[in-house]
Amino acid sequence: MTDVVYADAHCHSNPVRGLGASKIAERFRKSGGWFISLISLSPWSYAIDFTGLDSYKEAVDIHLRECKAAEEAGMRVACIAGMHPADIDRLIDRYRLDPLEALELGLQVIDYVASLCKEGVLDGIGEVGRQHYRTSPERVAMAEVIMEKAIEYARDYGCIVHLHLENQGRITAELVHRRVSVLGLPSNSRARLVFHHARPDLAREALNRGYPASVPGLPRVLEYTFKSLEPDYMIESDFIDDPARPGVVIYPWEMARNQARLQAKGLVSEEYLYKINVDNIVKVYGVEPP
Repeated sequence: MTDVVYADAHCHSNPVRGLGASKIAERFRKSGGWFISLISLSPWSYAIDFTGLDSYKEAVDIHLRECKAAEEAGMRVACIAGMHPADIDRLIDRYRLDPLEALELGLQVIDYVASLCKEGVLDGIGEVGRQHYRTSPERVAMAEVIMEKAIEYARDYGCIVHLHLENQGRITAELVHRRVSVLGLPSNSRARLVFHHARPDLAREALNRGYPASVPGLPRVLEYTFKSLEPDYMIESDFIDDPARPGVVIYPWEMARNQARLQAKGLVSEEYLYKINVDNIVKVYGVEPP
């Protein structure tokens, strides 16, 4: 390992079924990790019986404890909670909510987490956005309404928002940019909207429009991104901490090792890695550098 430190711009933890934040943070710290942005999971991921808004509040409570556990394990942490766009489909298909009931619940969840963000309990909202798999146009529209509500809170309360979107490069970035312009976000608020799990082409288009972006820390993605982009983005594991899908998308500590290996091969400089792992994290999340 080098002396470079590493940040994870988007990661999940599950203390009920997975490793949990404490073990994740400890292992990541041993691989040079200093910062992690923890994103909540849906209530059923924590084995919470679905009862409506209270289920999401219980999930947020679990997530807040996870963020504290990561901090106690030596990480600087951004604590973010929200409603994944895939929840819309599960609420309708599994829990038999009427579409309008599902939409109303989604808006209530965003109102709740935004209130915690306003109070300083949470650092942001996420992830919200659009489904990137085949579903009905109605459900995509519902997810977009929920996303727009979260973006409004980025404008009004200064919340960070993690956007879960399809990876269609210029089309995706321009569509979000047009929505943001209509909602009247100033440039400093736009810098709080993170294009999460962006492929390099989408990251480039988002960055060109003034939005932060994070790319997955997979070897091939990193190698291509190091060659093709200026160091203005961040890197994420998008680890889901699900023992049924071990290592998906990638373990944070393996993400760090991938960067170290590419540096050892001379494919990326220490200065470049410092910019994406420290400078950009400090800029987006407002944390103290290591």
